[in-house]
Amino acid sequence: MKTPRLIILCLLASLICCYAQGDLHRTCRIVFYNRPANAPKALHLFDGTSSQEVELPSMNFSPVYKLASGAITLKLLTAKVEDPKNIAPEAPSVAIPEDYRDFFLLVSSDPNHPIAPVSLKAINLASENFKLGQMMWINHSDKTIEAKLGEQVLAIEPDSTKILDAPLREEGVPKSGFYTASFTYQSQDKATFLPITEQSWWYDANCRHLGFIENSNRKLPKIFFFRDFRDPETSENEAE
Repeated sequence: MKTPRLIILCLLASLICCYAQGDLHRTCRIVFYNRPANAPKALHLFDGTSSQEVELPSMNFSPVYKLASGAITLKLLTAKVEDPKNIAPEAPSVAIPEDYRDFFLLVSSDPNHPIAPVSLKAINLASENFKLGQMMWINHSDKTIEAKLGEQVLAIEPDSTKILDAPLREEGVPKSGFYTASFTYQSQDKATFLPITEQSWWYDANCRHLGFIENSNRKLPKIFFFRDFRDPETSENEAE
């Protein structure tokens, strides 16, 4: 009888260990890519277990935050959660499936929200969906955009998301370096594409890159671009 009991204890210990590791590997980074001047620069993120104050940067990603594992619902609040029973059900929230082990949490402005003036969306960083070295472009504008990014050409229709391979490649392998990034938008008559910008950007083959195209009060759409650089010693998303 001792042997089966020992086996059971070992299996339980293994499961506990795996669960603890899963907790360590559930991470996210936040970006508030078009934050108005009067919007909060920090809020409290509640994951169903505990809350922590998080940064809401507009020009870069936040630090990497660790969260509870499993299927959870994230909520953003203006104060630390002392009692989960007192959380307003209408607080800004987003459901995170169990298989989202690392993700981007996108925050956008919602000035009329009664709890916190934001809304939330999550992007899964599973390697099969969005690989290191790739670019994800999200076009929230009402214009079709043409982008020439190094060796790649991309058309991004309104309200669409596209993933682009590396703009620089050497014998099929992504490589880091500077590249020319130029953007045009389709004119109202749809006959021509008009320039938005042309810049020299740095590409890192060991990062994911995230870009947004937004309407603006000017004629030209606005472009936001972020590089998800992580120190290998502290990176969580590539831990295994």
